[in-house]
Amino acid sequence: MDNFQKIKISGLEYHIIDSIQNLRAEDSFIYRKNKLKMFKGNGESRKYVGSYAGKNGERLKDFFEYNNWGGAEVDGDRTYPVIQENCFFSKSNLLKYLYDARIEYQKQEQVYKFDISEFYAKHLNKIDALENDKIFFPIYDVSDLTKDKKRNRGYIRSDNDIWGLWRKLILPKISYLSILKLIPIVNNGEISKPLFYFRILVDYQFRSIVHPKLSASSTEIETIQKQKKITKRIPSRAGAQKYRKKVIEHMPQCPFTKISDERLLIASHIKPYRTCISENKTEEAIDYFNGLALSPTYDKLFDQGYITFTDKGELVCGTQLTPYTWERLSINPNAKNVLRIYPENRAKYLDYHRTFVFQDDINDLV
Repeated sequence: MDNFQKIKISGLEYHIIDSIQNLRAEDSFIYRKNKLKMFKGNGESRKYVGSYAGKNGERLKDFFEYNNWGGAEVDGDRTYPVIQENCFFSKSNLLKYLYDARIEYQKQEQVYKFDISEFYAKHLNKIDALENDKIFFPIYDVSDLTKDKKRNRGYIRSDNDIWGLWRKLILPKISYLSILKLIPIVNNGEISKPLFYFRILVDYQFRSIVHPKLSASSTEIETIQKQKKITKRIPSRAGAQKYRKKVIEHMPQCPFTKISDERLLIASHIKPYRTCISENKTEEAIDYFNGLALSPTYDKLFDQGYITFTDKGELVCGTQLTPYTWERLSINPNAKNVLRIYPENRAKYLDYHRTFVFQDDINDLV
């Protein structure tokens, strides 16, 4: 178990033994009052989790430890057997989702059938009223039946109240579901049954760091939006070349790949450039201490919040990627590696990245 990544939920520690990531909130699942104007229908309460045929099917069977996908009939009558009983949502995760999605609820960059802003406070109150952080529920097999060879889609559903509630929270296009398969970390050596942690997340591009602050006035928001439009029209950022040169001089190689060829290095901002500009802190946007020299793959991991660093330069990996992906990246998410990122004078930028860019709560990682 020492090779598995760890996570802390409600004060208890777990090994992440497997995960299914990035299950999009497709239109067919979206609750009717959250639907975009372009789509019709009321949405259905079953959630697509993948095909149960071929290699994908073996993957579903292994993950959920359930072998009868789409075979739920008895004497010709449709049945809905239990796939797993030990599934749960976390109150803290649901609250974080609402926090990250708050600006879309209030400003609505997408065109919805209804004014969804009126739902936000209601949802927040319902989640806040939940008594426990972990809310357990069973999931049932409501897949396409195996007799229809052209359709072998795996669907899950629950009749628990929390299932209906999370459907009412999620917004189209910007939301996705992550399922972590967990084993509790215990000291007595006993083998526990796995738990399935259902998390809802907001796509990186729609998270709050790329939006105006809610506290801003309408005039300030308009000003920021104009600044963004102007920034997009500028072919190169002011001082970008000087900034890049200074970042690479200070940090002459990627700490992951050890590449030192300047043509393959990106001067990646720690505190995002657009955030610095929107806060009228141009000096931060071109401060070389606000940059790391990274090769492209690792720049993307850092820029989109899959990894971050402590003030001592220790690498911290989030839980948004599968063990297979970390392996292919040659990263051990459990290792407390101190990388040469020269953290001195970068403390305020690294703190911002851990708080607002990193996609996990760093306090939940063991």
